[in-house]
Formats: sequence, structure tokens, C-alpha cells
Amino acid sequence: MNRSLALAAAVAALISMPVLALGGQSRPPAPSGAQDASGAQAASARTAGGQVYVDGAGDVRISGNFLAFGDVAGMRVRIIDRAGDGRVIAGGRVLLRPRSKARRSGSGGTRVTRPRRLTFTPSARQRFSIEGRKLVVSFRGEGNVTLSITGTGKVRLDGVGTYRTNSQPAEAWSLAPMVLPLRPTRRGGQG
Repeated sequence: MNRSLALAAAVAALISMPVLALGGQSRPPAPSGAQDASGAQAASARTAGGQVYVDGAGDVRISGNFLAFGDVAGMRVRIIDRAGDGRVIAGGRVLLRPRSKARRSGSGGTRVTRPRRLTFTPSARQRFSIEGRKLVVSFRGEGNVTLSITGTGKVRLDGVGTYRTNSQPAEAWSLAPMVLPLRPTRRGGQG
């Protein structure tokens, strides 16, 4: 756990400096395999906001509009993509791509997008990135997850580990469930 915590702290320090310096207008770099330039610009527009860094085990649930990346082992990862624009890359493989069109259904030609679902369980430590709007992602199990999350929404933690919100110091989370807001940081002179 100490090695994971040190890795999470190092990654958090590296990625938070450019984002905080630009007032949340940039996004952290995606892991290898996510090199679509137009997709990166679109994701940046969707995910500007707060930052949460998590390292722990148990049950971590993220909901909202965000980019999350890190590594996971021995935990079940479940994703619900309600907007149809979700992108998931795990172990260098694209597991979910943005949907090109919403399906038409019902009378009057209204667009109805059915939520897409994806579940995977890496046995060995695996790097991943998950991004999109209207996402619900949960990490559950006996393993460990190290996450960096940027966007808007909320993060629910139930288990043991450490977390850090925006530029605040790291804190422990243990056994009692807690919910962290994922939102932009207020700065002096800004509402």
C-alpha cells in the first residue's frame, strides 16, 4: 500500500500542477493507447473541473462527467455510459468507443440513447482510462485501485485507503462510507 501511495502522490503532483496553473482548462495526460487528438480536445472540454486522487480498496463509485485514469488489480470494474460518448481503454486495448449515433425510437422521431454497460476484472495490475459524460463507474473487490479523476460529479468511497481533493493534503478514508464532490476549485476573486 505504501508503494501505491507513493506512486499516487507522485502522479498527483505531476498532473495537478499544469491543471491548477491553467485554472482547470487542461486535462491530465491519458495513458498510452489513447492518442486520438480530436477525442482528447473534446474530452478536455467535457472534463474541466475538480480533481480527486484515490488509492485504496473496497468500493469506489464515481458518477458524473469526468476523466479517470490510473491502475487497478483484483477489482471488478463496472461502467454505465448513459450519454453514449464514453471511452474506456484498459491494458492498452480500447474496450469502449464513443457511439456514433443515438438510436431513434418512439413516436415523433425523438432520440433515445440506451445506456451502455461494460464490466471487466483485471487479474494483474492494469492501467486504464475512462472518460465521458453521464458515466457511473464502480471499482469493487479485494484488490487495489489508484485513480486520478478530473471533472464534475461525485466520488463515493467505502473501504480503506487515502484520498486527496484538488490541492488539499492527503487524508485517510476507512470503513465508514463518504461522498466527495467533484467540482471546480473556487479561487480568490472568482465566484
